[in-house]
Amino acid sequence: MQKVYFHNKKSIDQNINTKRLSEVNHIGEKQVVDINKLLNRVKLDQKNETKRKIFFYSFTILGLSLFGTLITLLK
Repeated sequence: MQKVYFHNKKSIDQNINTKRLSEVNHIGEKQVVDINKLLNRVKLDQKNETKRKIFFYSFTILGLSLFGTLITLLK
């Protein structure tokens, strides 16, 4: 009985009876990557991360200030 595994775009056939691995040719073609698209995606990810951090810190400060105000009003 044989099983086929794919790892690093290579097809590996494994024969269960003999436990021997045999490599087959590469699967897939090389793709062209546009570096400008990748850099723009990184810039957008950094902007979104900065927005999330500002949002989180502002709500944290707001929560702490409301908690402090509540404590001072209750005393």
